[in-house]
Amino acid sequence: MAAYPSTSAFGTRILAMDTGGPEDLDVNYFLILDNVRARGVTIGPRQDFLVAESVYYLPVGNNKLFILSREVFVVLCLEERCPPAPVGSSSMEWSRQDIPEPPFNARDVASYAMHPDGRTFLFSTKKKDASEATFAFDTEELLWKRLGNWALPLAGRGYFDPHLDAFVGLSDDPDTLGQLYCCYAVPRSDNGDRAPEWKLCKEKLFSDDDPAKRHVNATLVHMGCHGKFCLVLCVYVKDDEDDPADHQPLIDERGVLRLPPGCRRLYRLTTFSLSHDNNGDLTTGKSRQVHYYKVPKATTNCFVAEGPVAFWI
Repeated sequence: MAAYPSTSAFGTRILAMDTGGPEDLDVNYFLILDNVRARGVTIGPRQDFLVAESVYYLPVGNNKLFILSREVFVVLCLEERCPPAPVGSSSMEWSRQDIPEPPFNARDVASYAMHPDGRTFLFSTKKKDASEATFAFDTEELLWKRLGNWALPLAGRGYFDPHLDAFVGLSDDPDTLGQLYCCYAVPRSDNGDRAPEWKLCKEKLFSDDDPAKRHVNATLVHMGCHGKFCLVLCVYVKDDEDDPADHQPLIDERGVLRLPPGCRRLYRLTTFSLSHDNNGDLTTGKSRQVHYYKVPKATTNCFVAEGPVAFWI
């Protein structure tokens, strides 16, 4: 993620960071903060520690953003200036605090989520030797705790939904690609090898009636509460359904997206409500609604390969 713009959201603000690369440390890149409610934009200096790989942006409340990478673990806090700022100047200022490094390598993070207590982040790691572990980080006490030798079966970010009383996320298993997992009763302390209970959604959300469409990447967004979600899926469309290139991996071992020439790129938005049926199985029922939007022509394949960026504010 180091070479491409990075974004996050907390409260009513969207933070955009053009991080450049290690060779660009002397270039005047900027940090842009867009308050969608106040309709105001604040511009600040680029943070050098953002030039890193495996970056995770973790918002807490309306004014804190924790940033985890291979190099650092820091928290940015946006607060009222004290003493008050002069007339015409910004009333807010940033502070930065370095915090204890995690007991794992950020490259090994497979999934993460905010605990329903609103102050604890969960991180699940998977190493090349197939070993798994899940850790909790208390954002108030700034302490790490190991929860067990297991991992949430999620790909990337998961969300806790109070209606389901469970963490929800996309499956990380190739055999269940495009399906959702619900994870229940995640422990608060180390429970060894005993993983929490989970269920797999019956429907496959990546499926499409048109065989000419093939998905590139996806982002799941929680829409507040009551089991409502939005799946943002990037797909490409080829008129030639028999093209041998359609059966090749889209993203190579270096993370570079290789799309066939002449294809069209679309964003497929699926909104749905997740619930349990009469048998206790996880299902979207008949709630799914699908809309398509064109990916802007200026959008590079490198940006598309990173996955759609979407927030619910």
